[in-house]
Amino acid sequence: MSDYLFIQSQDPFTEVRCAAQYRLARQLREAGHQVAVLLVQNGVVPARRDARDGAFDTLIASGVAVSADGFSLKQREIEASDLKADVAVGDVGDAIDALLAGAKVIWN
Repeated sequence: MSDYLFIQSQDPFTEVRCAAQYRLARQLREAGHQVAVLLVQNGVVPARRDARDGAFDTLIASGVAVSADGFSLKQREIEASDLKADVAVGDVGDAIDALLAGAKVIWN
């Protein structure tokens, strides 16, 4: 099985392609692959505890590891305590580590 890292920079409330990316990540996870999603830039918006996006919430429920870039959170004045329970704080170094480990990286 392969390792995948999705880097999501778009906000699902303004970019319809996000739902398809979340679905692909979930399908790869269901197929037995290791899948993680790193939210950067406006991609951190649905990670807020009070944000409601069905596709994003389904992604989290599927067991895909989701993290939000700390710098992007800080720029948007989102605290770690404001995140949904299953979203960790990460950074772009996670993408570098994934590349060095041979993961397939998909940026949207």
